[in-house]
Order: sequence, then C-alpha cells, then structure tokens
Amino acid sequence: AAVEIGVIRVGSRNDFDQSADAVIVLGAGVNGETPSLILRSRINRAADYLRAHPETPAILSGGQGAGEEISEAECMRRALVRRGVDESRLYPEERSTSTQENLRYSRAILEELGVDPARRVAIVTSDFHLCRARLMWGGDTAAVPAHLPSALYFQCLTVNYFIREAFGLAAYFVYGG
Repeated sequence: AAVEIGVIRVGSRNDFDQSADAVIVLGAGVNGETPSLILRSRINRAADYLRAHPETPAILSGGQGAGEEISEAECMRRALVRRGVDESRLYPEERSTSTQENLRYSRAILEELGVDPARRVAIVTSDFHLCRARLMWGGDTAAVPAHLPSALYFQCLTVNYFIREAFGLAAYFVYGG
C-alpha cells in the first residue's frame, strides 16, 4: 500500500510549466511503425511540452523490439516532426531495451550535448511510470505525466497500470536497476 501511494502521488505531480535544461521522452511499444496507445500519449505530451519550451532539447529514448519495424525513438521523432517540432532539437537514443537503459544512454547523450545531467531534466513518461523513472534518474527532475484518454475503458486500464507499477517499483527496491 505504501508503494502504491508513492506511485499515485508522483504520478499525479505535474511540473509542465517548469523549464528544464533538457527533456527525456521515454519510449513504449510500436506496432510496426505505429505508436502504441501509451507511446502516442507520451508523444502528445512531449509535443505540448516542447511547444511550451521552444529552446529545450529532447532525448527520444527507446530501441527496437520484437514486432517493431522502427525503433521507439524513430517513431517518436517522426511523430514530433509531424506535430511541428524542429527536428534539430530531437536526439534519438535507439539502443535501450529497458527504463534503466533509457536513462543511462540518455544521460550519455546529454553529456555529449554539453548538458549537465545533474541540472534539471524533465522526464516525459506515463503518469503511472513517473515514480520509478524519477527514482532511477536520481537527479533533479521535472515530472511531465502523459495520461491515457479519459474514457471509462482507459480509466480502468490506467488503474491496472498503476497497480502493476507498484509491483515494478517494489521489485526495483528489492533487486535494484
């Protein structure tokens, strides 16, 4: 119960209006070349954030898994460019296969760009995933939650994701990254 409270509390936090030195958008599944519902919600939220913060560079983090014709990072890049985000601000990270790798490889890209990872970084991910992602990052982060649509079906799905994430967070505490 205590872990679930943490997941919910952090997932409801929203630092959208706070600027950051960089933003990291965490990937999710791609169906062929089409973003999954969760990835689409993250792309939409990232597009909103990047429009509100036009100078902020974005690391798009996600490799290519089974059933994916392109990497999650490439899928996000294409979608954000279609939404009017300047491609020169987008830095794909296409090697990662887990949240831990997303953050590790994104940190390396930030360092290559001359952005100090210890400075404020915004993380765009699903609301239910924010708590674990922010703990794994370990530094000063702005939370930018992506929510699923508000239809009843998606609300039930969101409850399922929040419950499942509590187990993921507990495993993180027990086994580490």
